[in-house]
Amino acid sequence: MSPKKQPATLNVFCLKWLSNQLINALSDEEVKHLDEVQVYMNSATYDVLQALLGEILGMINLDANIRFSCLQVLLRPDVKHLEIGIFPRFYYDQILTTIRKQGKGLNYLNLKGVWARDYSQLLGDLVLGLQRLRTLIIPHMSDDSVINTILSLKGLVKLDISGEACYSSAGIRLLRSDSLRILDIGSFGKPELCPDGTNGPELVAEIIQQLPNLNVLKTYSFTGHALLHLFKKDDNFRTKLTYLHTTDCDVNILNAITWTAPFLDNAHFNCPQERVVSGLGQIKHLHALKLTRGDFTHKRKAEESN
Repeated sequence: MSPKKQPATLNVFCLKWLSNQLINALSDEEVKHLDEVQVYMNSATYDVLQALLGEILGMINLDANIRFSCLQVLLRPDVKHLEIGIFPRFYYDQILTTIRKQGKGLNYLNLKGVWARDYSQLLGDLVLGLQRLRTLIIPHMSDDSVINTILSLKGLVKLDISGEACYSSAGIRLLRSDSLRILDIGSFGKPELCPDGTNGPELVAEIIQQLPNLNVLKTYSFTGHALLHLFKKDDNFRTKLTYLHTTDCDVNILNAITWTAPFLDNAHFNCPQERVVSGLGQIKHLHALKLTRGDFTHKRKAEESN
């Protein structure tokens, strides 16, 4: 066999074979064998169940009813990692209810494929019941009540509430955490977080202050403006940010970034203004940089200064 096309490992082969057996067993419309399959899978270790869930729920062309039946059979309290694929609206409340009842041991949950925006009560109850969560990915879904329940997750490290906001400025101001390291929030290219007219960068500045161990702020693309607001209030304020994304950065914003984010090593500058690119050398630990739609006449000088 050509070295460019490696044979599948035994692990991958077994995973696909077992996935197909499960799918065949649960393919009848009445799901007659669901209880039998569940008993059979009880002896499997949690990592096997996780692998099967990842394989089957990711098959977007597979009938949704079969995928949901597999979720019911394979999700156990000792399963730690769960990514829900794309499902029709009919299944949303059933999926949330199933996870709440059977997934109490989860430390990673990705609900991108479920539009839970219209089921905030169910989503809130789900979050309250998953106290071991360290990663929660629920874009376009969070309202004030869900934000409030997220506060109960004392070990949460990564949170994705990006996209169109359902929360108010008052609701997002509730977000406080000593454990949170990665926050995905807002929409790319939009300075405002909420539709109520509250100044976006000022609101993000408040959030940064309330997350003292935050390392990464993703999606929101005006973080530099938020840091400038903080720098003007207190030039001794420091963050633990190692990554940020900012737009329309001028030298004042660059200076604020340099002072308030001394650990910054990765950054995305969109539309940097004059003298910003040539001044990037003042960010001492920067080793990964993305520049888009800027004036790159001084790019070579910036590279040489680093």
